[in-house]
Amino acid sequence: MNNVQGFAWIPENRETEGERYMQGLTIYRTRMQVIFGLHLDGKRSWKKRNALNRLVLGPSGLLSQLEIYLGLSAKRPVKLQRVIHFRKILKLLDDGKRFYSRSMRVDDFGVASRLLEWRDELYLNGWNGRFLEKPLSGKLADFAEVESFLRHENFAPGNGERLLAVAEALQSLRTPITSLELLEPFERHPLRWQQVVRQLPNSYRGPFTEPAAPEGSVLHFLQHRLLFEEPMIEPPDVEQDSSLSVVTADTALAAAYHVAEKLCAKREDALLVEGGEGEILDEVLEAQGYPRQAFQRRQAALSSLQLLPLLLRLRRYPLDVEALHAFLTLPEAFNPLNQSLSELLAQVVCRCPGMGGAQWQAALRQFSQQAVDTAPEAIDELKRWLEGSHVAYDQPMPLAELIACAGMVKEFYSRKKDEDEQKEFRSLFSGAYEQVSVFLGAVEDLFSQGEKSICSYQIEQLLAFAASGIRHLFQREAGSVPDTSHPGAVCENSSHVIWWWAVSPAMEQAAPWSAAERLFLKGEGVLFPSQEKVLAWQASDWLRPLLAARESCMLVLPPEGDERHPLWLKIASLVPSIPVLQIEESLSVPGGINSSLIPGHDLPGKRPFWKIAKGIPLPDSPLSPTSLEMLIAAPASWFLNHVAQVRPSERLELNDGVRLYGSLAHRLIQTLVDRLRSTSGEMPVLNAWFDAVFDELIQSEGAVLMMPGRGAELENLRQRLRFAVSRLLPVLREQGSSTMYAEHRLEGSFAGGRMRGRADLLLFSRGGEASVIDMKWGGGELRRKSLERGTHVQLLAYAAMVEQKTGLWPVLAYYIMKDSRLFATKEGVFSFGEAVRGEGEASSQAIWRRVLESFSWRMDQIKEGILALAGSDEAPECAPPPGLEVLAAIDVPYNTYRFLEGWEPCQ
Repeated sequence: MNNVQGFAWIPENRETEGERYMQGLTIYRTRMQVIFGLHLDGKRSWKKRNALNRLVLGPSGLLSQLEIYLGLSAKRPVKLQRVIHFRKILKLLDDGKRFYSRSMRVDDFGVASRLLEWRDELYLNGWNGRFLEKPLSGKLADFAEVESFLRHENFAPGNGERLLAVAEALQSLRTPITSLELLEPFERHPLRWQQVVRQLPNSYRGPFTEPAAPEGSVLHFLQHRLLFEEPMIEPPDVEQDSSLSVVTADTALAAAYHVAEKLCAKREDALLVEGGEGEILDEVLEAQGYPRQAFQRRQAALSSLQLLPLLLRLRRYPLDVEALHAFLTLPEAFNPLNQSLSELLAQVVCRCPGMGGAQWQAALRQFSQQAVDTAPEAIDELKRWLEGSHVAYDQPMPLAELIACAGMVKEFYSRKKDEDEQKEFRSLFSGAYEQVSVFLGAVEDLFSQGEKSICSYQIEQLLAFAASGIRHLFQREAGSVPDTSHPGAVCENSSHVIWWWAVSPAMEQAAPWSAAERLFLKGEGVLFPSQEKVLAWQASDWLRPLLAARESCMLVLPPEGDERHPLWLKIASLVPSIPVLQIEESLSVPGGINSSLIPGHDLPGKRPFWKIAKGIPLPDSPLSPTSLEMLIAAPASWFLNHVAQVRPSERLELNDGVRLYGSLAHRLIQTLVDRLRSTSGEMPVLNAWFDAVFDELIQSEGAVLMMPGRGAELENLRQRLRFAVSRLLPVLREQGSSTMYAEHRLEGSFAGGRMRGRADLLLFSRGGEASVIDMKWGGGELRRKSLERGTHVQLLAYAAMVEQKTGLWPVLAYYIMKDSRLFATKEGVFSFGEAVRGEGEASSQAIWRRVLESFSWRMDQIKEGILALAGSDEAPECAPPPGLEVLAAIDVPYNTYRFLEGWEPCQ
């Protein structure tokens, strides 16, 4: 039989020596050494050692270990489950006269969480759930009554109650702990911990009792003053001493690069104290090729944690288009939908913010044709995730729907965390699975308590509770140094200490009991430390990182103006001559931060033209009216776009604002034209038709306007479009009396090229007259001026294509939907509007011939290797031949390539 080394629970009156034979196994007593600190839970501030039976534990860790030793371990519910159970009792006893009654009506989950913390603190400091005397205040009386109900509710115990059970068990059982080394004085521990510690072989060792730095250094001087508070000789010359350094930067990013370099150089025996902005430091360490410390990086984990909140937002009505957009653009690893289908629908939602409209259905048909085998299953999955029951924003969400949504997400992440091969992804999936499991458990508890629904604010609280308890989602890498986010967790000396981003910490809050209540509680055996003691203990914790340094200590401060750590004020008062290195200012100083100076260069100046090789092949594809205008007015921009194909990065942004208004206006008029064509121009009741079509269009293609807070904007758009349609309807009936088209496809050719485009409105009257109307949302004055100056190239191109097809040169017009204004090139044609006469009163056909001459001249320039920039026609190389009048340049704000064309000196 093999020997098994372990431990046994041995009654006090039965000591054994040597071997003990029990059921055929040889069991040896384990000798366990434990270092115990009040701030060590979840921290990694000590150096790893090759040692058996040695543990470094915080309160939660030691309590769990003792319960294992004593046979008291059990599966503990998460905090949210305890909060929900406690909330149930509070509501049950709430008669409207409790001290918490009014607060519960505003924030029941928040109040339950805070009162549960108060209750657990009472137990931790000596309460047993009863008062021997009549409570002094209504607050304490309410707590006593709540506790009397909890005794019959099988309520999960808090740490105070668990410690009480451990203390009782220690009276008859022993543990393998042979040494419990305290990092804080015995009296600093809460009463229940004192009762447990007293029954274990304990000792207190102040971790830092003497200066650790070499005598004669600034660091030694400072440590001596902080430890003994007694005068010494003046501090050493800080200019000749590098043991203590203080740096700051305007940004955390600049400071992070500096710290990464220092940390790498001193990695052998270093300690990192993180006071904030740890994620930035971690990113820089990883980017520089150094081991990652794995500070909690919530931002990087959002993709995994936002699936459940997004799904719940999609169960609301009106549709949350932003949530739909975010859902469809989730990274592939975290998206439950088919990735190709998601990308296709995301593009549709950006153009037409809504769901279920014509373009949405067209995208589904396109996907079905592209992925014949997988499309049915993918579309069914899409419907399962997006087409559940929906609840209005101002109505509570049924718990049954919450359970169904959470169950879908839990099942998805349960599958992903077991299937994915990437370790970091598995960690993220596990965190998301934990979040949704906690949320689902909480909702099921509420359902079992008889609740039927909860409001949006309560859902957000449950999600926040569920996400707050998630474990670290990222693993620290080999070679990382010990670190901590709490200075009180520093428990041993290190050669080098770096206190990163030393911002002002949150101050310890006073207990919520009045002086009279504290006196009553003391008589009941509940002992709270005074606020003065609590603040003194906190101040002593702040000293630990500085006292732990043997060779050097670096303090990294936030920029001037931010609240800096109080310890810095203490250091500055003891060593007033200590310099604060501004990282940005020392970049080019010899002996300063290791960096190289990059010489500055002037921005490229603006030139009248670019010179390129002759004979570059040009695309043979048809020109759109827009590209024709760009080629004539800004050849370099046209070349970059259509030949070099240099284009800005595409971002999937929701169509909104004036762009959305214009799109909706076009779709509305297109629907109106289709209706008029199908009914031979009859329109029974315009308002009724308009309201029905407008509402349907907004839901399917403009749902972003239905979101909360945008009601006034939606109504303003409704009234503007209603008036615009009513003004345009007579024009459509009169000028389109023969036939009318919306978004009509046109094609044509001219000397040197082909054209293709879509006319917004093409109308033919019974009198044989044609009209082309280009609809714009705004910019009425700009359009009117373009007609005056003869720069309406796009309208002229449409007219030329209509003439080639029908033999009729149409009347041209702009219709400004926002203001219901119409500008036409001919008077007396339309029932309303303004006739705009061009300069010199040249006919549209004459202006079009000038456009074609300008086109030929620009093409000759390009073939010769000259690319004129917008507005450069004054240069000799770009000047037009005599008698040729070229169009004005495209407006600068609309020229995508204006920053590539060079920069003019500032005036």
